[in-house]
Amino acid sequence: MAGCRRGGDTSANEDRQAKSMLQGIWSDDENDNAVFMAKGDSIFYPDSSSQPAKFWIYGDSLYIKGSQLNHYLITKQAPHLFKFVNDMGEEVKLVNNGDVSLKAQFDVYRPYAMNVFRTVETDTLFNAGGSRWELRVKIEPTSDKVVKTDYNDVGIEVDNIYLDTRARVTLLYDGVQIYSHEFLKSEFERFMPQGMLQKSIIRDIDVDNADASSVYLDATVGIPDATSSYVVEMRIQRDGKVAMKLK
Repeated sequence: MAGCRRGGDTSANEDRQAKSMLQGIWSDDENDNAVFMAKGDSIFYPDSSSQPAKFWIYGDSLYIKGSQLNHYLITKQAPHLFKFVNDMGEEVKLVNNGDVSLKAQFDVYRPYAMNVFRTVETDTLFNAGGSRWELRVKIEPTSDKVVKTDYNDVGIEVDNIYLDTRARVTLLYDGVQIYSHEFLKSEFERFMPQGMLQKSIIRDIDVDNADASSVYLDATVGIPDATSSYVVEMRIQRDGKVAMKLK
């Protein structure tokens, strides 16, 4: 059986009767945990990170449209039973038993973005070449959104929203400021595959090493809260010149 598949927008020809039958809160048949709530044209998830998405039913599939449009093969639909095939090719069985207590799982606070309050400031002092260096880094969210796609416990693709970041780097040599710049991720675009930049944020900038003439920093740019990232070495010289290369 095929599970989640990309597809075209068929919402104009949706099966309204099947959509009406899906309204309500659906839980996992094995552990009674709420999986999603279908309300009107939207599907809501019970966790505080997954964003609501538009849905409809067309033919034999459930369509869910977030940052991407996916559809899932429906194997059985009844007023209190819903079975579909997830992205791993597994059949998922959900039930709607009218348990009103499950509604509380959808009343949690939904943050605007996962990292909306995540500002990091570091101040690093070190000696090299007989001189004293100081690196100040401040990484903070911007107002631009970045979407990270993931899968929930039953194999439905969901969107988590993050805010893009900017990084202010200030470098002092023997107490004198020699460099200050606010980096945006676009400055690292040439070191990343096409299409990767829009999914990424500046995650960290840290000291790697230094000598009497230069400081070497590692800038980590990648998908937020994931292992996928690219490390760019930035060499900042005492005269303020900067050179970059992929590490």
